[in-house]
Amino acid sequence: MCAVIEKEIGGEVKTHRLIRADTIADIEQCREASIAKAKQMIDQMGERLF
Repeated sequence: MCAVIEKEIGGEVKTHRLIRADTIADIEQCREASIAKAKQMIDQMGERLF
């Protein structure tokens, strides 16, 4: 599973990739898990992600 968090800072797009070893067969469940993990990381790390 992989998710990408992007944010524009000072006119430059910063990117943080979330790579996990989870295997999810259903594409919709994968999307939901990726979004949930990205939200969790944003809540925990905030600007430190970038």
